[in-house]
Amino acid sequence: MSDSDVFNLEGGVQAEEGVDAGHLSGFTPSVPSEEQEPPPAEDYDYSLHYFRADPEKRIDFILSYREVIEDEEECGEKTPIQKTGKELDAKKKRRIFEENLERKGMCIERETYDKNEGSDIKRIVYVKIHATKDCLFEYAEHLQVKKLLKIDPMKIFRDEYKEERSWFDWKLFSTLHRGEKFYKDEIWDEMKNHKISARFAQNKAERFINYDEPGFFTTGERAYIVSYILEETPFSEENKSGQKDNVGIGYLLQDDVYSSWFPLHDGPYELPSVEDRPEDEKVFLNDRQVLSMFWSDWGRWFKYQPLNRCRIYFGDTVAMYFAWLGFYTKLLIVPAIVGTIVFCYDIYSIIGNEVVEAICNPHYFGNNTIYICPACDEECKVQPLTSFCSLNRIANAFNNGGSVFFAIFISFWSAFFLEFWKRYQITLAFLWSKADFLDAQEPARPEYAVTCEEDDVRFNPITLRFEPYREPSIFKTITAVSVVIITVFVVIITLISIIIYKIAVYSVFDHMASGSLKPYASTLASVTGSTIQLIAITVLSQVYAWLAEKITLWENFRTETEYQNNLTVKRFIFEFFNYYGSCFYIAFVKGNFAGTPYNYTRLFGIRLDSCGPGGCLGELAENLAIIFLGKQILNNFQELIIPMMTSWWSRRNSNKYQAGTDKEQIAITMTTPWEADNDLAEQENLFPEYLEMVIQYGFATMFVVAFPIAPLFALINNVVEIRLDAKKYTELFKRPIPINCMSIGIWYGILDYMASIAIITNAFVIAFTSDFISQILWKYNHDNSLSTYVEGHLSTFSGEILDIEGNLVNDTCKYWDYRLEHGEASLWWWKLKAVQFIFVVVFEHFVFTIVRLIDLLIPDIPEKLEALIHLEDSFAREMMKEVIEIDLEKLEDIRNRVKVKKRQRQKYD
Repeated sequence: MSDSDVFNLEGGVQAEEGVDAGHLSGFTPSVPSEEQEPPPAEDYDYSLHYFRADPEKRIDFILSYREVIEDEEECGEKTPIQKTGKELDAKKKRRIFEENLERKGMCIERETYDKNEGSDIKRIVYVKIHATKDCLFEYAEHLQVKKLLKIDPMKIFRDEYKEERSWFDWKLFSTLHRGEKFYKDEIWDEMKNHKISARFAQNKAERFINYDEPGFFTTGERAYIVSYILEETPFSEENKSGQKDNVGIGYLLQDDVYSSWFPLHDGPYELPSVEDRPEDEKVFLNDRQVLSMFWSDWGRWFKYQPLNRCRIYFGDTVAMYFAWLGFYTKLLIVPAIVGTIVFCYDIYSIIGNEVVEAICNPHYFGNNTIYICPACDEECKVQPLTSFCSLNRIANAFNNGGSVFFAIFISFWSAFFLEFWKRYQITLAFLWSKADFLDAQEPARPEYAVTCEEDDVRFNPITLRFEPYREPSIFKTITAVSVVIITVFVVIITLISIIIYKIAVYSVFDHMASGSLKPYASTLASVTGSTIQLIAITVLSQVYAWLAEKITLWENFRTETEYQNNLTVKRFIFEFFNYYGSCFYIAFVKGNFAGTPYNYTRLFGIRLDSCGPGGCLGELAENLAIIFLGKQILNNFQELIIPMMTSWWSRRNSNKYQAGTDKEQIAITMTTPWEADNDLAEQENLFPEYLEMVIQYGFATMFVVAFPIAPLFALINNVVEIRLDAKKYTELFKRPIPINCMSIGIWYGILDYMASIAIITNAFVIAFTSDFISQILWKYNHDNSLSTYVEGHLSTFSGEILDIEGNLVNDTCKYWDYRLEHGEASLWWWKLKAVQFIFVVVFEHFVFTIVRLIDLLIPDIPEKLEALIHLEDSFAREMMKEVIEIDLEKLEDIRNRVKVKKRQRQKYD
């Protein structure tokens, strides 16, 4: 049954703030407002999201753990097996941890389910947690959660803000989304309805909208607050300062005291059945079902993403990632079209190409067969010039002005993309009340705070509070940098191993191959080497991901942002060399530093491999296609299959659990939300998602000269990626813990650096890897003709070589370079190098100048939006002024007490 049979989608759905759009008549899906509690429904029992003993208490978080019990028939009851000290210790830690949670204002309810396994019975226990109002108020103030104020003095200014949308948006995307109100870009609708917000304060709670209502905090905000409490709660009776390994849910999960922790999804993602329903009956959809239907559905690939609903449900970080991915995908349309046109022109330019004709036509030089010098020292024979035809066709396809144009175009596109993303990002941050969210306002990580002594504090002039602080450890920093350097060397060693493998395999193929396979010995060695490298990249990435996380945890950064940024930098440096190392080698080392037959360049006694006639551009394009496309296919396969297999395996192991309080042990199905969510896969953070896209961005910008259709493949992949990631989050993953953010963080800086690297890389690829400059210069000196280009480019070596029959003879062979007798550089060689370097300097300076002008001319923040941000901040500070004054009195008292303690400490020291 199709969607059109189930719901009348014509006209769509629009859920406006403050309006109950959750009860529409007919078969139109009802969509709840973003802070609305779901009403009871026939298809799903929403009462399961509340305590059984107290239906007023909503379940904010779930902890689960497993224990083994045995059936003692003599006593007629089950008793837990206490076999080891580890199990005893785990039970004690759980007891202390949960008692401390209750002291902080948490309410706890437990449910147990048993499973028969031979003579033993395994029990799974679900700990349901509810945060009381007082607890939420206290920690919301500590975490500086922002809520809407009752007074809205900004309406007069907000009405003047107009939509900042391009002609491209209006013409293309307005047409695609015509007729579906839910899908019109809701960002501009939010701007009209945006209200002023301020950081929550308990003694000014009455100034906030609906402060006394149960739904004052959204389910996402409640999960964020509870997760912070779980991370800072100790689980030992004596928690000494400086001992961080006895505080927080993280260490309990590592020690298997608890097996999982997660906030509940709002309900099932499957759409409710409408069979046998009257037409005028109202059908309710929870937020998860709305996102599943209007966001993760594959048929919605060309629609706007419901970013605000995504933010409310999954949190700022997830919504910001999807906003960036959608923006990046939309802007890829233009380079994809231009790149496809350039690629078609490149293919067309091969027809009648004089260089390709000279290399591929065996009779071009009459009856004389030109032999190319052996590619390795031993067992390699000379090769006829025609054996390099296939790679030469690829290389010469890109040796034209279209490649230069596209390299300049993609550099300008990168600049526009980053500048307009900054503007869009700050707009989102303003609408989501995060425009003034600074790192300095972020609370310290619980793992960091417990390592600080009582007087390890500093005054924060932004938050006007004292906060835990210790000077960073230089030893830890040096150690972390050393680990990164060592891992980069591991990548380089792996790359050298792949190079040696290619040389060895080429030698074997060349020696063993015969007939039709012999001309493809070089291609077979290159393809198999690139495939092995793709496997090595995947394996090394997994190993280093584990190592980087351990090192960063050991460094113990103060805030979550600092922790994530440092982890991101460590992993990205490694991944950069891991993914791009072979491309840089082929582009800049293999073709330029291999030496000549008179004096080959050697590494550890092994001769570096060289490129054949036509240069390395063809091999670079081949390597890019294998790694880039192979990585995209492999990643999409992993992202879909692994969560599905994880969920399937978890369901397989838990579908026989039985109610622990029932003596008859009647088997039950997965009817409770905590059981269903416990079987879903876990997504720890968004690093893998960002890394995949940023690596793709590098392939689509840094080597476009050799692979101009990379933006097209990136666009196709991203259209699939958005819906695939949306499906993962709505259907296959546990609900993530919401985290505050105002941007994509350090990833923007990485993208900026990669855009600059792309300009330099493309300049050197055009100048030194391709034969574009060489052919232009040859045409200039030979009456605009390339008829003698190949002959003039082939230098002669005289000495002992293996002939085509494999016999060692004293003969001559040709190699691709401008050299005189005995390998000396010719005047033409020096002239060419000079022109190549001049081109690089001119290209870089021209492109960098234009890019910097773009950066200067386009403001980072739209002018009217900047005024709104300052106005909102001023109004919020004015309305909450009394809170700041009270806090200052407290802070002055704390400051004096800390000074006294420090003086006493110095006296005794």
